[in-house]
Amino acid sequence: MTHRVSCLNASCEAERAPATLLVLGYGNPARGDDGIGPAFIEQLERLGLPGVETRVDYQLCVEDAMDIGTFARVLFVDASLDAAPPYRHYPLAPKLKPNRLDTHSLSPEALIHLARTLFSATTEASVIAIRGYSFEPFVETLSAGAHANLQAALTACVNWIAETGRNRGAANEL
Repeated sequence: MTHRVSCLNASCEAERAPATLLVLGYGNPARGDDGIGPAFIEQLERLGLPGVETRVDYQLCVEDAMDIGTFARVLFVDASLDAAPPYRHYPLAPKLKPNRLDTHSLSPEALIHLARTLFSATTEASVIAIRGYSFEPFVETLSAGAHANLQAALTACVNWIAETGRNRGAANEL
């Protein structure tokens, strides 16, 4: 499943500046807190921030590597069992080499490596790992703790987008 931001009429398309930031949320909403990435994107889309394109996927795919290179920045958003609450934000190094490459399921590190290696992408990349607690199958709601963590990450992310939009040299920290 992929959501792309678009306008409904041609004049709107012509007036809208191209997105420079891709925020890609991924996870399975039918596995409880694993749906944090898609839930994050749903809330971010409602804000209609200029220069931001949002997408949702169940998992990262090789095909995403080509698209990533068309953006100045990409922010990956996913649930985590390891991040300290409420979330962890960290940049992906420009010369990053992933521990493994697998065409079935890719990490953000592997995907940005492919984008940089295969398509000469110069995209700055970072990850928001939002702490989740319950990853039970067939549960389509977030736990209370995950919901609170998502809200904290969303608030910080919106502030980060505003700050880095004003000052491209700003630290890559949320």
